[in-house]
Amino acid sequence: MLAGLGEKQRLWGLALVALVIVAGLSLMGLELRREFDRVRTLRAEAEQSHLARQELQAVFSLMQDAETGQRGYIITGQPQFRQPYERAVRMLDSELPRLRAAYADDVQQAQNVRVLEQLIDEKLAATARALDAYAVGGREAGLAMVATGEGKAAMDRIRGQIDRMTALDARQLAELTDHVERRSRFTEAVVSAVVLALILVVGASAFLSIRYIATRRALLATIRATAARQEAIFDSAIDAILTLNPSGTIETMNTAATRMFGWSAAELGRRDVSILMEGEQGDKGLIAQIRARGAEASTGLISELTAKRRDGTRFPVDVAFSPMSLPTGVHLVAVVRDITERRRVEQLKQQFVSTVSHELRTPLTSIAGSLGLLSGGAAGELPERATRLIAIAHANSQRLVRLINDILDVEKLEAGQISLDIQAVDMRDIAQRSLDSVQGLADQAGCRLDLADGDAAPVMGDPDRLVQVVVNLLSNAVKFSPAGGRVQVGVMPESRIVRLSVRDEGPGVPDTFRSRIFTKFAQADGSDTRQRGGTGLGLAIAKEIAERHGGRLWFESAPGAGATFHLDLPLAGESTTSKSVGGPRLLIVEDDHDAAEILRIMLVQDGFETHIVGSVAEALEAVDAEAFAAILVDLQLPDADGISLIRALRARADTSDTPVVVVSADVARGKARGRSLEVVDWLEKPFDQGRLRTAIRSILDRLDRRNPVILHVDDDPDILQVTAATLSGVADVVAATSLARARESLRRVKPDLVILDLGLPDGSGLELLPSLGEGEAVIPVVVYSAQELDAALGARVEAVLVKSSASLTHLARTVRRLTFDRTKR
Repeated sequence: MLAGLGEKQRLWGLALVALVIVAGLSLMGLELRREFDRVRTLRAEAEQSHLARQELQAVFSLMQDAETGQRGYIITGQPQFRQPYERAVRMLDSELPRLRAAYADDVQQAQNVRVLEQLIDEKLAATARALDAYAVGGREAGLAMVATGEGKAAMDRIRGQIDRMTALDARQLAELTDHVERRSRFTEAVVSAVVLALILVVGASAFLSIRYIATRRALLATIRATAARQEAIFDSAIDAILTLNPSGTIETMNTAATRMFGWSAAELGRRDVSILMEGEQGDKGLIAQIRARGAEASTGLISELTAKRRDGTRFPVDVAFSPMSLPTGVHLVAVVRDITERRRVEQLKQQFVSTVSHELRTPLTSIAGSLGLLSGGAAGELPERATRLIAIAHANSQRLVRLINDILDVEKLEAGQISLDIQAVDMRDIAQRSLDSVQGLADQAGCRLDLADGDAAPVMGDPDRLVQVVVNLLSNAVKFSPAGGRVQVGVMPESRIVRLSVRDEGPGVPDTFRSRIFTKFAQADGSDTRQRGGTGLGLAIAKEIAERHGGRLWFESAPGAGATFHLDLPLAGESTTSKSVGGPRLLIVEDDHDAAEILRIMLVQDGFETHIVGSVAEALEAVDAEAFAAILVDLQLPDADGISLIRALRARADTSDTPVVVVSADVARGKARGRSLEVVDWLEKPFDQGRLRTAIRSILDRLDRRNPVILHVDDDPDILQVTAATLSGVADVVAATSLARARESLRRVKPDLVILDLGLPDGSGLELLPSLGEGEAVIPVVVYSAQELDAALGARVEAVLVKSSASLTHLARTVRRLTFDRTKR
């Protein structure tokens, strides 16, 4: 029993056993004491009864002596016979009080004593009368008085009373004796039962204690074995493992930690963990940073930190912090993994992807662009056979472009580098554009594409990326449709979402393939589907793009009955998330939820991302965590006024130039206090939406240009030639194949736009940016390169187009958009 209990329960059990033993002994002692008291009472009663009967016999003997002396004296007349009578009468005077005292506690016997005294008085009176008759009338007169029998009758009554008193005394003593004997037997039974119970309790306690000791020894042996096993695992782990107390000092470390950091466990005992790792803010407050990020309240926290060896060298590590609740507080277990090799591999991977991106995309762009121009008649009419061969080459070059773009898109998605150009679009237009793109594939497969009629379906999204998603869905539907089959496309605006559905008449999605249909390189393994080709990347990319738009991609399918893929996106103006995707990010500081929501919806519709906070403290925490393109501030906030917040922002190096728009009900007072602050506009509630849009857009408006002169910097002459042909009639293109020639061109002419490749023979195209002016005189830049642009430099350029991913038509549209206003002037 005790072996299966915890330590606290075992202590309570032992205390209960001790309490039972004490209670049993107390009960037995109390009952024995009562028995002793009863025996003493019986003994006292027996002695009292014996004394009382002795007193009765003494009184009776004195009465007999008095009677005998009286009769002897009357019969003989001799004086010596009168002496017993006189002695008896004298002794009765002292004996009767003793008799009364002997029966003083017994009411019935005390009454009997009074009756006896009356009878004695009567007897003594009769005796005295006989003696008086003898003294007056002589012997004959005395004998005559005795002969009357008065004295004898009184003596008989005395004898009878004494016999009754003796019998009553004997009966009372017998009853008391019988009661004591019964109680003695009960006491004997109680004592025997208590002794037996105590023997059982003590025996059981001894048995359980022995068993507990044996179990405890077995448990201790198991614990020692487990501890040895865990210590072996702890020391054999490849990753460094540290345990930290609540204050952040090191308690234990394994062998891997000793190897990793170059310190022994004895040297680091009770030293702060900052000697081994530093957080985002340096050595100070690493544990405070961990606590603030919620390590105590969650199952764990993984951070990338910089570790320090004993020799001072630093290296990157992944650290998993997990809370460990102990009686002394919440301790931490830190599992540290050296990610130096992983970082090196990632860098090699990035270099490889960059090389593939540049070395494959650049020639493919030239090939696909040239074939497209030839197919479009740019070189004049071609023979029918040449036209057919060029069409085949153009289609396959496009297929190769899509394959490379899929691989590179997956890489960007994994790295979180995908960028979206969010704007208001109609999903019906997206569906129509996608159908146009897939029509050629459908014609080859003998498949019919149908778009159901319906209402406009406005959403906020990147048109090209949404087309990419729908084209993937349509291509899969065509690929798996039978010859002569039909692919149905529907666009249905609902209460809060727009649903685009693509239904085919193919074999459906196998049950074994459903769980991994949206994973990378996933394909059904049937021979009929393997023959259809594809990389298995399209659906994975489509799902990621859909989720980046705040939407969902899912499917319905029954084996043998086709499949229907659904793309759900938020209806324009409806909010399913707290922000949109891809546009400039604005911070709204507003404690009124309704006002903040109105601002958010309006800005999301204009293509901005938003983040809402309700106090000055939350606003400062937000700007600590990320950068914002602009900040909208209410002046009436719960913890401080908005002017104080703007001053705090202007005092910070990272937000000193961030545009601020005040939206408040007390603009006049705010202007009086904040005249020296740089505020884009002061909008008074209820604000004019047009004015707010104007204020926000003015922050990010591009500079207007007039003459569409374009400087195209690229080291590939084929790209230069194809691009110039594409932009013919749109702008005057000045070509430069290196940084040096680009700088020379800039000295001769100031272009309205620069199309810039990043990979040039004499350096990176980004080196040209300082030569393109500053402030209002800056020249807009469109990066058109096979390399990805660092996101931190995205604000310096007007657009980023990736070769082979963005077509030359897309490039032409971008140039027209950027140069239209200037041309108009």
